[in-house]
Amino acid sequence: MASFPQRAAREAAGPLLVKLKETYGDALEVNIYDPRCFFWFFDLLRFSIRSEPTWILNGILLFRGIPAWEELKGKVDALLRHPR
Repeated sequence: MASFPQRAAREAAGPLLVKLKETYGDALEVNIYDPRCFFWFFDLLRFSIRSEPTWILNGILLFRGIPAWEELKGKVDALLRHPR
């Protein structure tokens, strides 16, 4: 696992995913896309997803990389209150 690309980013995303589930429960559906899988080809192109974690909600790009929990929660709350 030491040579796994983006290992630290993926490990840092885990606690954020857990907090999302704890905070929003079934109100928020979380999907994890592997950029090596061509099943998601059009979404990968649309959002320019590479190897770093990319956070998208309702078709809107929120973050690339690992945001602080407060930043992520703030954007999720804003979009859930006022969907575009």
